[in-house]
Amino acid sequence: MEIEFLGANCFRIKTKATTIVVDDNLSKIGGKSIQSEKTTGFYTSADVENGVKSASRLLIDSPGEFEVGDVTVTGVQARAHMDEEGKESATVFQFMYNGQTVTVLGHVHPDVSAAVLELVGGTDALIVPVGGNGFTLDPAGAASLIKKTEPGAVIPSQYEIKGLNYEVPAQPLEEFSKLMSSTDNEPQDSYKLAKTDDLSSQTRVVVLKKLDK
Repeated sequence: MEIEFLGANCFRIKTKATTIVVDDNLSKIGGKSIQSEKTTGFYTSADVENGVKSASRLLIDSPGEFEVGDVTVTGVQARAHMDEEGKESATVFQFMYNGQTVTVLGHVHPDVSAAVLELVGGTDALIVPVGGNGFTLDPAGAASLIKKTEPGAVIPSQYEIKGLNYEVPAQPLEEFSKLMSSTDNEPQDSYKLAKTDDLSSQTRVVVLKKLDK
């Protein structure tokens, strides 16, 4: 699988046969939507999806098990960061291809359920928001979940990016990097999961460039 970052919590996940787009609300925040009739769109939260017209051939915004081309998808219901206690309006999605997993947390409350922890634990790549300010996980909340789930790699999202106008301002990425003691933050164009990845090593932080298409 190859992962590309488009800003906010929007990612494109590609395999040989399938293209998945997660949380494309770019048209609402000053960007341009990347969905098309060739993509399958996933939304982790109604707060992200509302008001966005999808051009995807298929849109999925609820928990369950799905087969999308050559990708197996599992969605688990979760409490969103802004949900009242007892409400679960968010979905955590995990995408599996060729025995490897990419998990997108979305804007979850830091007190995640056992079901979410079970799904996320040991994932090869974890996409986690770090922007805080009451809308999503802050750096400390993100770091706590990373410690509990021990992913192979962490890809931060929903942080301050020039040109994107979030409804709730986000903290800069540097705050998360300091907390994780991450010094190698040279942004990459994409992140490719390969069978040869050493998943026994310490969790590494992977910063992706914001692509414009």
